[in-house]
Amino acid sequence: MKIEGAPQVRTGYRKSAASATPSKTFGQVLEAKTQDRYVPSAPPPRTEAEFSLAERTYGCVTVSNATHAKLKQLAELNAQADYTGMSPDEIYAEIWNRYDEAFDGNMIAIRAYIAGPAEWTAINNQFCDEITRHIYNPAIIAARKEGLELDGRPYTEWTDAEMDALDDSSILKACKTVNNALMKVLGYDGMSFEKREAAIREKYAGKNTTLDFLNMQSELDLSGVLNHKMGKDQVRTYRAMLNNQFERAFNPNYIMVVGHEKASFMTADQWYRVADQPFDTAQFAAAMKDNLHRVSGHNGWTEDYVKLLEGLFDHFITGAVDDSLEQLLDKAKE
Repeated sequence: MKIEGAPQVRTGYRKSAASATPSKTFGQVLEAKTQDRYVPSAPPPRTEAEFSLAERTYGCVTVSNATHAKLKQLAELNAQADYTGMSPDEIYAEIWNRYDEAFDGNMIAIRAYIAGPAEWTAINNQFCDEITRHIYNPAIIAARKEGLELDGRPYTEWTDAEMDALDDSSILKACKTVNNALMKVLGYDGMSFEKREAAIREKYAGKNTTLDFLNMQSELDLSGVLNHKMGKDQVRTYRAMLNNQFERAFNPNYIMVVGHEKASFMTADQWYRVADQPFDTAQFAAAMKDNLHRVSGHNGWTEDYVKLLEGLFDHFITGAVDDSLEQLLDKAKE
């Protein structure tokens, strides 16, 4: 599914000359299949019942047949990919572009997964598995090796506390490597959080579909803008309430609407019926505020905390400017 102005993330990263076998894009694989140059490994024979179940279930998430087929193709591409001589940034861009092409330019929303169809979980999980295997894990190994070499002592002479500290620092370096690669793909590398927010607002100015709004919220999250502005605790609450309101507004089988026995996650078909519809940010923010007041007492939230969340809703959903928001944020951080 594509919409006018949907994000089509592409970077200038390509495979270096050091790599002898360039990895294929998703589109190239489909073309190769039609020309009988690419033949996936044949699965073992299955009964009709087993085949139907396999086409609908991927891990613990029910997915559409089309998404299931794409995930299988992408897994085969991953098994064939050769990233020799490529930097983490180049590898991330290769994997991202492959998934973004396969899933119609929706990787920004899929990766953030604030809302959307349940099958996006399966897509995001498989994507993250590839990033972990090809970038995160090698980065940890490299960081640990560097730490050992700088220290100079055999690892057997290290104390438990020293080993734990090395592991912690290696994980932090690996996370930074992955995040830096993501920022380059999104185009926010080297930008301050303020400039990132301004660039995102400009990017989505005049776009008014449900998917546009979700993409904007997803970029604010992935770029670190929300975390920088709110802090981790408020981001968790904000994301949870965004997700809750999306479900209330667009999932006809939401648990709070139909009850536990009839409830189900939003399907791809249900999502794509509303993705291109005009989106009313003012109405959405008002509904979130109503829900905020309903649950504030149950969660034990203070009046100041409720005002802070209302200010964040206005700032990031409707784009309203409130000078008192910064004061509320400073008070919350204290």
